[in-house]
Amino acid sequence: MSLRLPESRVIRVGLVLFVLGLAFVAVDIGLFWANDHNTPLWLNLCCLAAPAGFLIAVWTGLRQGRAEQRAALAALSEPPVAH
Repeated sequence: MSLRLPESRVIRVGLVLFVLGLAFVAVDIGLFWANDHNTPLWLNLCCLAAPAGFLIAVWTGLRQGRAEQRAALAALSEPPVAH
């Protein structure tokens, strides 16, 4: 089973934001477990990159899938070309 890379740059940006957000979440949780309950605001705001990146990637993937589906249906509804 091969892993396909996303074809859209927007999906790639969304996935990078998601992974970065998860890294910030891991750091935030690590600091919490180390009894540092007063984390800086910028760290907490950077954790929002995970859901934002997830939403960007999913929304773009759905839009691309729908566009491909419309194109396939349009190709099916065209009359065949006689040679």
